[in-house]
Amino acid sequence: MNDGPKSLRGRRKLQTRSEIVRAAFELFGQMGFDQVSVEAIAAAVGISRATFFNYFPKKELLLREIASARMEKLKRNLAAFGDSEAAPTFEKVLEMVLALSEENARITQQSKKLFLEAILRQASQGLLLAAREQAIEALVAVIGRIRPLHNNPRTVAETLFSVYIGTMLEWLMREDVPQKWLQKTMRERLLLLLEGVA
Repeated sequence: MNDGPKSLRGRRKLQTRSEIVRAAFELFGQMGFDQVSVEAIAAAVGISRATFFNYFPKKELLLREIASARMEKLKRNLAAFGDSEAAPTFEKVLEMVLALSEENARITQQSKKLFLEAILRQASQGLLLAAREQAIEALVAVIGRIRPLHNNPRTVAETLFSVYIGTMLEWLMREDVPQKWLQKTMRERLLLLLEGVA
């Protein structure tokens, strides 16, 4: 029997997995990771505890899924540049990164600590380095198409990614910043980077 994403069963499995991640994210944001039981997540989705464990053998894997989802969004956005026949501009790449950080701000506003915990747990398990490398490779593919570019595309991609992640981490760790701090600071830093690259 076909169990791939295009089969009905495959689509249902993907939908259930997404619902588990969504419900867990909401509950973690409300009560904190340690206070939310597997039973509470399963009840929120309408599945059994055993079904939950079919998808996530350990609750901690949900944090990896949450952080990975944001990295996948970055890679999907970058892939869209590859689908375009027109050569990308550095300004368009920066606009995409800024839009992604604004979306992150909306998603994580009520649960900054959870998002930070997800990222730090990934980092402690070495998973963040793998995700970083994938994101940088996607950035290099896009930045390498920009003309004229006076710097090495990999160096530019690594610098851009560092600005993005560093600013996100700073925002997640700080409780004392105004609501629009992330968007304002990310824009200022990206524009400064643009000046150095152009």
